[in-house]
Order: sequence, then C-alpha cells, then structure tokens
Amino acid sequence: MISAVAEFAVAGDIGLDVFRRVDDRNQRRYRYECIATVSGPSDRMIAHLDHASKHPERVQAAIERYRGTGFLQQGFALGQPASYPRAGGAGSPLTVFLYLDFFRMWQIAEQEIARMTALVPPDGGYSGPEISNVLKLLLDFNRLRSAEPLIAAFLPQLLDMAARGKDDKWENAAYALRMIGDLQMRNGQPAAALAAYEGSLTLGDNPHRRGLAIRAAHAAGDTGATSRHLEAYVSKWRLPEALQAIREEQDVGQSGEVT
Repeated sequence: MISAVAEFAVAGDIGLDVFRRVDDRNQRRYRYECIATVSGPSDRMIAHLDHASKHPERVQAAIERYRGTGFLQQGFALGQPASYPRAGGAGSPLTVFLYLDFFRMWQIAEQEIARMTALVPPDGGYSGPEISNVLKLLLDFNRLRSAEPLIAAFLPQLLDMAARGKDDKWENAAYALRMIGDLQMRNGQPAAALAAYEGSLTLGDNPHRRGLAIRAAHAAGDTGATSRHLEAYVSKWRLPEALQAIREEQDVGQSGEVT
C-alpha cells in the first residue's frame, strides 16, 4: 500500500531522485523507493515506475519542493547541533522528520551494501536471498554507482543458473536478474539490461519481465530482439499502450512506410 506521505527528492548519482514511501501493513513495516530521476537543464524525467509515468506532476512538485526548501542544500555536521536544520524553519515541520527518517533507512541499507561489497571478489557462491536483498536495496535507493561492483560479482553466477534453468523455490535468481536489468537501464546500459532480462525470462516468463525486455531491446536499437520479444508477448498477453507504441514504431521502421 502506498503511503499518504508526499513524494520527495534528494540528489542522486545522475540527477535528482524522487522517492515515495511504501507501507506494507501485512508486515508492519515500510520502505522508500525511487520512482523517477530528473536531470539536465530541461528537467528531463526518467520514470522508473508506472506511478511516475502516470503522475509526472507529482514528480515535478517534489522537485520544486526540494529546490524551494533551503535547508535541503544546507551543510551541517552531526556533531554540531548548532548547524542542524530547524523543524520550525522548514515551512512544514514534518519535512525535517521525513528526511531524517529517510537518512536512517539509507544508513541501514548502506550497512548491508557495504557488507556485501566488502566480500567482492570472492569465489562466487553468494546465496540467492543475499543477492536479492542487496539488489533490492540498491534499486530502491537508486544507488547506481554502488551497484556496479556487485552486479559484476553476481552476474556470472546468476547467468550460469539461468543457462542451467536452476533457481530456488523463491525464484531469487530470476528476481535478481530482473533487478540487475532495471539498474542497468537506469544507468543507460540497455544492451546489458536486455541480457539480464533475457536471463530472467529463461527462468520464468511473465508479462512484466517480457515487457522490460521489449523496452530494453528497443532502447538498445536491437530490432531483432524487439520483434522477438514482442511476438512472444502477443502470443500470450494483450499489449498495453506503451508496448503497442513500440510495436507500431517497429512496424514502421521495418516497412519504411509512415502511416
């Protein structure tokens, strides 16, 4: 379930990352996830989740709040209380506490990311849950630079499992390969993302994974792979509007006709 907390922005690896809070009432916990990145002088938005694609005005509102809230760019030191932002001077006192909570969750995630990174390079043999857990943290917090050494360490093991059609009962390898593809797409590496998505599909096909493979192939300019994955999709499911647009563009490119 999505929280009523408004979206908010922080400076990320390639631009301003916009986050939302997601409440899991069944497990009595919540997490933060990056829904979009805004970059460049024209504020180009890269939507990471459908929520951002459907509500670009909410993403832009989060960016404007970030830019209009002075303390979010203010330097301070944890050991110097005199430098701390003041809740009463933030416009909305809750803003300080929202970012404070995000900072706490970020630090918890950082501990696990650092622990797993310290194990690189081993002889392989990471457990499926360990891989999935740290990749989920990297994806949720959009830690693209931190993800690179871990992706390099995990991929050989995961692709080998995909080639052998071997996964655990929780499908950790398939899930991990899909998340690696997501991270690579966000990092401007669609060809690498396509290979990861295809590995995930080898372990189990579903509309979400197949759609991601279509998007990656299209972004990489691989018309053969785009057609192959589109055909596989329409043989089982109805194309949503975004994928139908790719199909139409593909058809025009192959026919050379503009309709």
